[in-house]
Amino acid sequence: MPQHHPGTFVAHNDIDLTDVPWALTTHLLSVNHDQLVRVTQHPFLSRAANGTLPKAVVSHWLANDLQYLKVYKGVSEQTLAIVRKSQPTTSVSNPENIETRLIAWLEAAIQNGNREENLFKEVAEIYDLNLALSESSKNEGLRRYEALFRQFATAERNTFLPWLEGAVLLWATEKVYYDSWRWARRQDAQSSPRTYNKDLDGGAMRREFIPNWSNRDFLMFVEQLERIINEGVSTAVKGDDGLWRQVKSRTEAMYAAVLDAEEAFWPNVDESGLMKEAVVGTGVTRDIDGSTLGSGAGGNVTCDKCEKLEAGTAPVRT
Repeated sequence: MPQHHPGTFVAHNDIDLTDVPWALTTHLLSVNHDQLVRVTQHPFLSRAANGTLPKAVVSHWLANDLQYLKVYKGVSEQTLAIVRKSQPTTSVSNPENIETRLIAWLEAAIQNGNREENLFKEVAEIYDLNLALSESSKNEGLRRYEALFRQFATAERNTFLPWLEGAVLLWATEKVYYDSWRWARRQDAQSSPRTYNKDLDGGAMRREFIPNWSNRDFLMFVEQLERIINEGVSTAVKGDDGLWRQVKSRTEAMYAAVLDAEEAFWPNVDESGLMKEAVVGTGVTRDIDGSTLGSGAGGNVTCDKCEKLEAGTAPVRT
């Protein structure tokens, strides 16, 4: 069984998810597994790993990713506020407490986000990349993420594990991102020592970004949050089937929405180097209603343009 990807194993085996210590994230990784593989092995990643992305394509994608990073930090800050508000005062000084560990992770995530913003700007200056981004030039993946994050920001909080949605949202984005660039790193066909003089972007992706997004420190950071989520859920659910169903229903649609957003975030680049509009392979925008992100009271999310799917509504491109 792959050490860091139990969802792959579970997707193809009859496993009782309530009887494993990594239950929630394993369950989520087994949902829409084919799409997960498609997202984390996108042709854009392979081209990035071989230096065949034109500088204009790299610039546009990075500009969108930089804007995503700013919104990501906002979600981290809001989740941090939720955890601090819900943490029992008696557990504040306990380093083994789930909320204490989650607070430490979120504080680190915000600091990492600040450093990442600086890295983007430094690399852009060195490699002459244009990070300007207008509203009209945002890609579909960024628009989906912004809609998802807006929903999270305005949703009512469930009194049972109020931090759950925020933590899972952050874990899912980090997990997919790490797995994508780890796969990309393995696609670099050039033997050592590497040279970058023939890279169309001057080496920005292969020399600077891909090593930064696929290293062991990033892996450990993602797995740390994964352990916090799974231990927190396991401790709170305590084998209660009803609570386990609630946890899954509150997180499944969000995880699926992250996959859709990530799939739409990767540009489709033809052989001439021209970008095409990214298309989500499922052709469906996931349904995330009020009960997914908030309390049991739930309620539909109001948006200008929505696609209805089963019982609720989900924002689509504005």
